[in-house]
Amino acid sequence: MIALMIEMTGHTLPTVAMELMSLALHMTTQQPSEILALVYGKEAEEGAWRFAEESGVETLGLVWGENERTGMETGAALGEALKERGVRTILGPHTPSAMEIAPVLAVALGLPLLAGVVGLDDEKGEFYRSAGGGKTRLHIAAPESAVITIQPGLFDAAHRADRPGSVTFVTPSSPKGPIELLSTRKGEVGTSNLSGARVVVSVGRGIETQGNLPLFTRLADAIPGAAKGCSRPLVDMGWMPYPCQVGITGSSVSADLYIALGISGSSQHLAGIPQSTTVISVGRDPNAAIHAVSDLIIEADLLPFMEATLALLYHQDKSTPPAAR
Repeated sequence: MIALMIEMTGHTLPTVAMELMSLALHMTTQQPSEILALVYGKEAEEGAWRFAEESGVETLGLVWGENERTGMETGAALGEALKERGVRTILGPHTPSAMEIAPVLAVALGLPLLAGVVGLDDEKGEFYRSAGGGKTRLHIAAPESAVITIQPGLFDAAHRADRPGSVTFVTPSSPKGPIELLSTRKGEVGTSNLSGARVVVSVGRGIETQGNLPLFTRLADAIPGAAKGCSRPLVDMGWMPYPCQVGITGSSVSADLYIALGISGSSQHLAGIPQSTTVISVGRDPNAAIHAVSDLIIEADLLPFMEATLALLYHQDKSTPPAAR
């Protein structure tokens, strides 16, 4: 059996859910198997019905009530729900929340963990992972059983099923873990889902001061459908919220267009963007590491560049943006 990890934090089914379904269906063509979806999170009840209707597979909704749970508690609960099911493979998204849950789930079920998969080769029976800031691809023999996290955006979403699947709800009896969730707060308005975004505009230390961030926000908002991202230092300094962090300790993106503003390009950051189709980097350092993976490099002072770009986007004749090379 193949199980899918589906997290519901809002009222919309995450795009990656049907991408995981697509991969599971593909894997069943290689080795016939049943598919089970586990839906968890704040809106698990609604999400279970939605996913069962879209996918047509048996769906299990984990409902706790109003209290939120830590990743450790969620992972233990998922493991408890799967122990008697004969699951051989568990597929989940490679997102910050899933990266917290997957290791706990792997330990609970005694399975290996294969994180950050960016592709597979059916003929060789191998999965691929990125390394070295996206410059190297690791080939890993596909294990018979494992917990596997997949880079969002790799697979086309599965088609809607002809008939809905069954839905069952359970209330986990997992004990309180060693980590206690003291409080939560709502994320800042406008922080988009990076994992499924087709356009991402990210900012780094080149922004210089926190007071310059409104300029970045205006620029990102001026680009239709763009999600806002940032490098880790801005999160560490408290300038940007963690959901915006791109990189190995944040979100991985598979955008059609990734615009890096004032980002030098540490290996940790580059590891989060290897699947992006087009990368544009803007900054005044000609030796910035991010240039090595950029399709277009714009050497310019960041603040004047953003002001000039905004002027063009809003059709205001103020200045001409710096030339690109």
